[in-house]
Amino acid sequence: MAEQQADRRRELTYIDPYPELECYHRNDFRRYLDRLSAEYLVRRKTAAKEANTPEKAAAYCRDVRQKFRQVVGDLPDDGGAARSFVTGTVDCGSYRVDAVLIESLPDHYATANFYYPAASARPAGPLPAILFLCGHAPEGKASPTYVSFCVEAAMNGFCVLAVDPFGQGERRVRSLDGEDGQPWRDAVDAHCYLDQKLALLGEHLGAYMLHDNVKALDYLLSRSEVDPKRVGVTGNSGGGTMSAYMGAFDDRIRAVAPSCYITELRALLHRLMAQDAEQCLPNFMREGLDHSDLVTAAAPRPYMISAAMFDFFPIDGVRDAYIEAKKLYRLMGSEDKLELYVALKGHGYWHDSREQVLRFFCRHFAVPFTENKAIDYERLPDEEELRVVREQIGLPPVRKSLPDLVRERAHVTSNTRDRTVRSRPLRERVLEALQLTEEQVAHALRPVEAEGRQATRGSEAIDDPDNWTFESEPGMPISAQWAPSQEQGGSSVLLAVGEPPACEAQQSIASFVSLSGPCAGMLTVHPRGTGPAALDPKSSFGMFDPEWASGYQLRMQGKCLQGLRVLDALAAIRELHVRNGEAARTDVTLYGKEEHALTALYAAILSGVRRVRLAGLPRSFRDFLVEEGHRWLPVIFAPGLLNLFDIDELLQFMIDNGEIVIDDYRNPMKISFEATARRPNLIPAPACETRSASRR
Repeated sequence: MAEQQADRRRELTYIDPYPELECYHRNDFRRYLDRLSAEYLVRRKTAAKEANTPEKAAAYCRDVRQKFRQVVGDLPDDGGAARSFVTGTVDCGSYRVDAVLIESLPDHYATANFYYPAASARPAGPLPAILFLCGHAPEGKASPTYVSFCVEAAMNGFCVLAVDPFGQGERRVRSLDGEDGQPWRDAVDAHCYLDQKLALLGEHLGAYMLHDNVKALDYLLSRSEVDPKRVGVTGNSGGGTMSAYMGAFDDRIRAVAPSCYITELRALLHRLMAQDAEQCLPNFMREGLDHSDLVTAAAPRPYMISAAMFDFFPIDGVRDAYIEAKKLYRLMGSEDKLELYVALKGHGYWHDSREQVLRFFCRHFAVPFTENKAIDYERLPDEEELRVVREQIGLPPVRKSLPDLVRERAHVTSNTRDRTVRSRPLRERVLEALQLTEEQVAHALRPVEAEGRQATRGSEAIDDPDNWTFESEPGMPISAQWAPSQEQGGSSVLLAVGEPPACEAQQSIASFVSLSGPCAGMLTVHPRGTGPAALDPKSSFGMFDPEWASGYQLRMQGKCLQGLRVLDALAAIRELHVRNGEAARTDVTLYGKEEHALTALYAAILSGVRRVRLAGLPRSFRDFLVEEGHRWLPVIFAPGLLNLFDIDELLQFMIDNGEIVIDDYRNPMKISFEATARRPNLIPAPACETRSASRR
């Protein structure tokens, strides 16, 4: 009944968002993202089309496998972690379930359940096995749908290992002060939160989750009940993602069956936008990879794509991915090993989908399918029965969470960076963190030839000297508002990034920026995806925060949202120079608050602007590694920051090369504190009452 009700809801709501969906794509930033997706699709489709002989098909599969390993990067160093503990067993009559701790990293354990037929109910010899990887259910391995599959497989003669992912089940991450009355973060939020911590160290959660699954496979193969030549992997949604990753990564997996995941990226990004952290590997699109490449990376091993007609993963993308993979399987002489099943349901691992996947494993592992398993779905093992961590003898004395390990690394990373990186020029390190080149910076600052200098909106000229629109890079229009000063004769200008300063109305701009003379005015620029250019909160089908989603899409493209917003600020500096004369180029004061404070600071360093005023600046990126939570937007977590610099080095650069005023700092929770601990050579803020919330 629950499945039927869920199906009806999904069928009724599947097409509801379409009218609004087309409107969402009229946003200039979304159009820019769409253009990147279209260019990517043309590149990779061209490459896939050229794989038109058996030899080229085999070479293509080897190439995508190598590229996938490249974008995953090095898996975490586990220091030889290999311990495991069975903490209890649930006897369910015809099958049993062991509760297992699997050491994934030193003193860090994954919680798992190992299902296997009772000795009296299984044939002699080792059994086929399935690694079951969970989707984003908060209960993780204890989700009733996932337990159902594990029991169905065990009753059909399989061993199954189901593992809690990071942030789920017994590995949940606490929420901020119990937000919304919930003590735990939901799975997507937990994954992105953990990924942000790792990003500061130049890593990403996808590699950690893949490493977790490899260690789980190590354990599965160590069980005496398991036949190592008959091991498959499956999972739904986020578990489908991880199943596809494992199929592309680990040859010990002999058959692969991801559910509700494989589609075409461009179709997915158009409808949903990008998903959460581990599903958006760095440079995945830049290297020309798509979901179908995860299938062909496993070729010619048996593969089933399980999908749902009314899924939010676009069904037309499923069709295209299947056809593309089928072509390569055919060229390699293995067409019969690739299968597709589409359930007439919505997103989920429903009974018919589970049955088709189990039949697939039975066919390829030479196991007869049991039609009537006599399973009482009302009396499956529950979350408490499946619990691994209990207060009893046998548990390891030290068990660390991933945030614990990250905190431990914070000090080590600082010392390493001091020895190996400080000798490089700061500008070079900033460009690396923002994933920018000197050419991009020069292009953003270079005046654009135009007939006159009318402000434009799109391609239409407008006669409005106070509302500016200009491009920071081809196809990315940026809007800004010019507010001329009432003072006469000034050449200095204030460039406010994101929002103007919240000064009292009577406070002059010149006084605010500590100028001795008059000021020509203030330009407020809105970097892509902010202010009036912000994406509609509903534009990701209500599933992901568009700010997060756009950042993750750009990460797959090999770009950094923070870096692109810095380019927008640089283009605004260029426009001030063009429209207000040569003096404006050398006499700009940059202002930014909170997230925009960092954008302004980076822009000053890359442009040569000598005067900066900042409000609500983070004190240190290292604080985000140490504290349990934060309230900052994800744009600030540019990859590898703490391997390259911290905020104190940015400030010292401005002290050495210009003037900097800091109104206040903000800690990770955005609680304001006075800049009393600032360095003595920082210019104190002038006596101007600023309105800034102490907490957001």
